[in-house]
Amino acid sequence: MNAPHHPSTDQADRPAPLARVREALTRGRAIAELNARIDALEAEVQETRRLHRRVAELTDIVEELLVPVAQRDEAKLRETLEKYSASW
Repeated sequence: MNAPHHPSTDQADRPAPLARVREALTRGRAIAELNARIDALEAEVQETRRLHRRVAELTDIVEELLVPVAQRDEAKLRETLEKYSASW
């Protein structure tokens, strides 16, 4: 035979509705904060990639400038410098 149903016992096992709402809001806020942090990190990664690309371009320019004048490809150097200047 089943034990009698006691509403007070059932309520003790479950959080009150207000507590559940608070918990859901807290979780929602935490998720929103995490999403905002992910967005910020993704933007920082993109900026880092852009800066790394710029460093690579500058490295190419410096490398070309270090080549002795007789071996230097002036047209390529000019094109690279123009491209670099236009992209910044």
